[in-house]
Amino acid sequence: MMNKKRPIDKKRESAGRADIGTKEDGAIVEMTKIGERLLVIKEKSIYEFILADQIDPNRTNIGLPNNIQKLIVNQGSESELVCKTFLTAKTLFKSEFLIDKIDTESILTLSLDLLIEIITLEKETNDLLQEEKKATAEYEKRKNESLSYAIPSIVDLEARCKSVFQRADHIEQIFMEIITKFYPSESLTKQSHFPKFHEVLVKRYGENDPFPQYIKNAIPFMKIIRSIRNGLDHRLSTVRIIDFDLQSDSQIISPTIELNHKEDRLERTSITNFLDITNKNFLSIIEITFAYLAGYNGNNFFLGNQIKEIPEAKRRYKFVRYCFWANLGQDGYYNQ
Repeated sequence: MMNKKRPIDKKRESAGRADIGTKEDGAIVEMTKIGERLLVIKEKSIYEFILADQIDPNRTNIGLPNNIQKLIVNQGSESELVCKTFLTAKTLFKSEFLIDKIDTESILTLSLDLLIEIITLEKETNDLLQEEKKATAEYEKRKNESLSYAIPSIVDLEARCKSVFQRADHIEQIFMEIITKFYPSESLTKQSHFPKFHEVLVKRYGENDPFPQYIKNAIPFMKIIRSIRNGLDHRLSTVRIIDFDLQSDSQIISPTIELNHKEDRLERTSITNFLDITNKNFLSIIEITFAYLAGYNGNNFFLGNQIKEIPEAKRRYKFVRYCFWANLGQDGYYNQ
């Protein structure tokens, strides 16, 4: 005689439905599994969908909902940040197209972590920009109302910059950890940096190969970010953060940053402008490096698979530019 099902078994095994997120999140465009995690990608958000049995496998709590949703990222498939990081990784790093040693599950998990850090960096940058605009507006108001003269300021500017550049350095660490998954036998670790990565690529592919050449060109930017982080962390004189600054001609310069560390130099420039450039550079370097990593570690077993840029009219996601291409049909097949 079969064991009689308990009420909790009937509840867990019953049919049901779930609305993921809100209408403001847009439509569900894809559901994907990474390890034991089921991610629901919407136009303006990414959720994790969790079954009760994942939390309570022994079925001891009947009061637990059959499924739970958790907001992971408040941007989705329409976001350039999501597309150039996580969705590009998801498009390129498929086990069927890469050599056997590549741990795609781990790479995609790290790519999601990378996305979350980049979104946080963008938010911290925007918050600082809004604080700068607020201080400027208050200054203009006082001046127009003929109140006592006061220079605008952001009182916690250096602490906020320290937090931002620690975030930027953490992004590089996650990025390097992804890179190590493609070159496990090399002397790379997640504590390595782009100069070491460049050395590995030169040894493997030659100095004039496009991949090491690209990484070589990215090194100066990556070194500046790291030197700023080190300088702020250790309160070194190599980095100068200057709040709103009154000049002799009565002009006021908005907050600036300057780096003078051996060969790593950044002329005095607007902090918010530099952070905007930093965000854009990170996105570009990550996206293009992902394409190189996939192309140089593909198994090429099927119809000459290679990495190609996807024509805009054929893109599944607006900002995902690269995928594996196979020589099928008139224009080939873009595997997205």
